[in-house]
Amino acid sequence: MSMQIIKVSRPTRIELLRLRRRLRLARRFYNLLKDREAYLLEVFRNLLHEVVKTRQELNELLIKAYSSYYTSLYLEGLEGLNVYASTIPQTLNLYVSYKNIMGVWTYTYGFEGIPPPQPQLPLELSDLQVGRERILELLAKVFEYEKTLVNVGAEIARLRRIVNILEKSYIPRLTNTIRYLSMKFEELQREETIRAIRVKKKLVEGRVF
Repeated sequence: MSMQIIKVSRPTRIELLRLRRRLRLARRFYNLLKDREAYLLEVFRNLLHEVVKTRQELNELLIKAYSSYYTSLYLEGLEGLNVYASTIPQTLNLYVSYKNIMGVWTYTYGFEGIPPPQPQLPLELSDLQVGRERILELLAKVFEYEKTLVNVGAEIARLRRIVNILEKSYIPRLTNTIRYLSMKFEELQREETIRAIRVKKKLVEGRVF
């Protein structure tokens, strides 16, 4: 804990009241930041769980898709696959929007214009097209989760720096300054009390004699 104090221009009782007000605000701000950090940590853990689960499902679908592709390549040949591929629309739109997670802005992704499966294709290619929409949906989710993890992680690191500064430096310095000024004013009060007693005693002695 830092034992330094905050320099004040005029060590007065009004300044002491201001320091106490600043200390209350600093502690309230510290508690709010700690709550926000705890919430974002929970969000980060949930996102990490979701991205792992989504990637596992995506890998399983990709394995099936590659298996269907190579089976079709073996049966139809490369030229046959190119003929089938030429009948499939090649335009696909990726849209991006924003969302806010406890003050952290991040992106959401999605695909538009995914062509429906074509019934005239061979069975293996039809299976590949059936899983295509789900693969693209999972890809968009992986993009979203990973970008959100980066943004939330950066915000958690920033909050930790601020919390550490408040906890290790600012609040202890305020506390030490308030304690120092309080002790100083108490000492001055005791000196004034002793001085008043002495003056009163001298006045009484002067009246007696």
